[in-house]
Parts: sequence; C-alpha cells; structure tokens
Amino acid sequence: MVSKRGTYALRISGIGEGEHHFSFKLGQQFFASFGHPDVQDGTVQAEAILEKKHGFMAVHFTFNGRLEVECDRCLDPFMVEISSVQTVFVKPGDTPGELEDNVIMIGKDEHEIEVGQLMYEYIILSLPVQRVHPVDSSGNTTCNPEMIKRLENLSAAESRTHEQSDPRWDALKGIIEKNN
Repeated sequence: MVSKRGTYALRISGIGEGEHHFSFKLGQQFFASFGHPDVQDGTVQAEAILEKKHGFMAVHFTFNGRLEVECDRCLDPFMVEISSVQTVFVKPGDTPGELEDNVIMIGKDEHEIEVGQLMYEYIILSLPVQRVHPVDSSGNTTCNPEMIKRLENLSAAESRTHEQSDPRWDALKGIIEKNN
C-alpha cells in the first residue's frame, strides 16, 4: 500500500518472524498533510516495533516530542510535551479495514502497512484534553495578558447580569411557592 501522505509504511514482505524496528521523525510537513487545526507545528520522534508472528502482527508505537497547539483560554499558540505508548494488532484477511479500536485487517497480498494515519491519531489522542498555557514559577498564568483582562471583564459583566433579578420570573416563583 503506497501512502498518500508520505513514506510512513512498515515493510512486511520479505521479513522473518520476530521484532523489526522502524523510526520516524514527524514534523510540520507531517501534521500539515492532515489539515487538522489541533496541531499547528511540532516535532515528534516515533518509534515502531513490528512484532511478526505466524498469522498475526503487532505494532508497538512510542511517541515523544513537542507540539504547538492553541491555548483554549487565550487562543495563543504554545508548546506542549507529549509522550505516549500504543499498540495495534494487524491481521491479514480478505477485507482491509479497522476491526476494533486496536485491531486492523490488511489485504493478504499487502507488502507493507501504512501507519501514517495511525500515528497521527495516536499523537492527537496523547494531547491533553484541556490545552492552556502553563503557569510560571510564581504560579501565574503565562496566557496572553490582554486576553485574560478581556475574559475577566466579560466574566464580571456576566456576574452583574445574573445578580439582577427579572420581575417576571419573581412573579412566577411566587406562584410556584404558593402551590407547594
């Protein structure tokens, strides 16, 4: 199978049973090829160990690197460290595709396993759910100060709005309390 995004394939034909090591350095070009906004830039070292046995294969991935992501709070980019270990099982069969979360089937006549999409998905899954700038040594946020001021102003305005009571709702609350 030839990769549409680059050379992120593990050759399986002509290799014997046992462990086979592959290494990929993934950079801005790799992440840009997926066109997804989660990662703007970064460098990740990906190691893959293909464990080949009679009738099935397992690919053990290890990812370590730094990715540039957008802060959920201030929207400025910042670097986040990632580290992840994942395993996918590969079975030869008639109908290529994903069988389960960590099991894929490839055609019986395939000579290589395309792992670019898998590596991208595993890297995205290793990102923290909430992506905010880290705090400095004093415990203060390193987010964009202008954006933090704007958020504080909006938060204060919203709390003032919630403090004011709507007389129409007060009348309805009175009716509900009478009937209880």
